[in-house]
Amino acid sequence: MGRIRDAARRLAQLAVPLRQGVLPQLRLLREEKVQLEIYMAPYRWKVARQTAVFFAVWLLTALLLAALGWALRWSSQIRVGVAFLTFLALAGVFESLWYLLLYKQWRFIVTDKRIIIVTPDPKRRGFADAIYLKRGKIQVVDTNWSHNPWWGLFQAATGARDVVLSLAGYEFKPEGAEIKGGLLFPDVMPDDIGRLEELVFG
Repeated sequence: MGRIRDAARRLAQLAVPLRQGVLPQLRLLREEKVQLEIYMAPYRWKVARQTAVFFAVWLLTALLLAALGWALRWSSQIRVGVAFLTFLALAGVFESLWYLLLYKQWRFIVTDKRIIIVTPDPKRRGFADAIYLKRGKIQVVDTNWSHNPWWGLFQAATGARDVVLSLAGYEFKPEGAEIKGGLLFPDVMPDDIGRLEELVFG
């Protein structure tokens, strides 16, 4: 029994760096206090969770049909069709879980000393990076509509917007102003945008 416990403890210790790479834990300074923590709009989580449940039920149904098909020796065409439905359901489950993970990975934290941004790593799917900035570094907080029409509908209904954060400010051109090197944080609720602007510019 003790060996099993030791093995489980070692496995848990090995999992810590992986967990840190997927969902980084914040390294707060001594006496540093979090003033604001922003995730993506709640509808992102709800849609992904409900979609995951839908595809999980679909997957379970497809697996039961597949087992029934083998037991009753259905025709090969029907079994291929059931296998295809099973594959679609499995892909849907993984895609929904991916969006649930993305919701947890996008975080914007303002403390009394710093700004901390946690974002998915663009080069390593499934991993996330934590960026620590000195207070006052962000020069621009700009709001835009999502380029995705699906999320745009949710934004229109809730007032959420994509927020672009920039360290360099605007570049003025004859046709208008353009943000220089901004980071896009998707689907931020209007109350969070207001509190963010107060803390960044106040």
